[in-house]
Amino acid sequence: MAFDILYKRKTEIDFISGEVSRLGKNHEIPTPLNDLMYKMIKVKEGMYSWMINIGKLKKIKTNFPVLVAKKAIPINICKKLISEINSSKSFDDMIMGGRSRINKGSKNFKNYLKDSRYSLKLFKKFNSKIFFKKVEKIFKIRFKENTWINLNNPKSFNPKKFTPKRKVNSKELKKLLGNNYRNPILNLDIDFSVSKGGYRLRPHRDDVNRLYNFLIYLTDIPKKNGGSLILYKKKSKKNIRKNFRRFPKDRELKVVKEFTPRQGTVIFFKSTPNSYHGVKRFKEFNCPKRFFIYGSYAFNKPVIWSFENNNYFPTIIPNKKRMLTSFHDSNYLLKKTV
Repeated sequence: MAFDILYKRKTEIDFISGEVSRLGKNHEIPTPLNDLMYKMIKVKEGMYSWMINIGKLKKIKTNFPVLVAKKAIPINICKKLISEINSSKSFDDMIMGGRSRINKGSKNFKNYLKDSRYSLKLFKKFNSKIFFKKVEKIFKIRFKENTWINLNNPKSFNPKKFTPKRKVNSKELKKLLGNNYRNPILNLDIDFSVSKGGYRLRPHRDDVNRLYNFLIYLTDIPKKNGGSLILYKKKSKKNIRKNFRRFPKDRELKVVKEFTPRQGTVIFFKSTPNSYHGVKRFKEFNCPKRFFIYGSYAFNKPVIWSFENNNYFPTIIPNKKRMLTSFHDSNYLLKKTV
């Protein structure tokens, strides 16, 4: 049972202490210490095992691998998380016209988790190799054929590591990522966010070191107010492309799927070269703020992708301007295999 709690699994407490309590009641024998232990374990189970149900993840028909689960996180947990984000004393930054973030790796993030019980539990669940393996296994089961695969499996999972959020130019970014793609180290990147009116995200693909991305909606937002995650694909029909730009022009794309924010919905997707997505402009009018959690499982090196035996390698576009890595432009270029 101790290992069940350690690895955030459902325990056998119902068949042990639960049975003792039941027999005690049937024979009118008090079992106060046993009852107390039973309640404590059930509370612990509730924090870990039932904080998120990834068993609900279902395959969505798109041009890159996407899994979605409605009501994967209980409403009461969502409300607790909203309360904790809303009570945060400070945020690390504000980006994209109105998104305030608390980022893993910052001093502020550590202080936030100290005061945020449910955020800490959710973070611990995601920040583990076991949980990552569960998510990866679901992707492998749901997407067996004609799918994107990562060519370099991670050497290890480092729960303490994170992708630095500092301003660099393209030359510094190349040095940071390196040119040896083998034996990457995997880590979790995550932020607890709230966005006000005006927040918007143009169509793009995430950083080249990301393997899986995820989004957790904590609030219901009416469709008319925007704030929806939008998935795109290229208009031109080509089975194999020579390159994938990170920031394609709007006229090159068409909408494939739109996800209106619904409380407790969880979305996972592979950060493939064609995983174009964006967020419709959020209008904060007669509706709550857009509370959400966004993150990824990322390498300390670029991810090399393959589709139908065609390998794609990233290249960073030269830029002398110092900016966050998430704003740097990059292309995935096709390298034919023999």
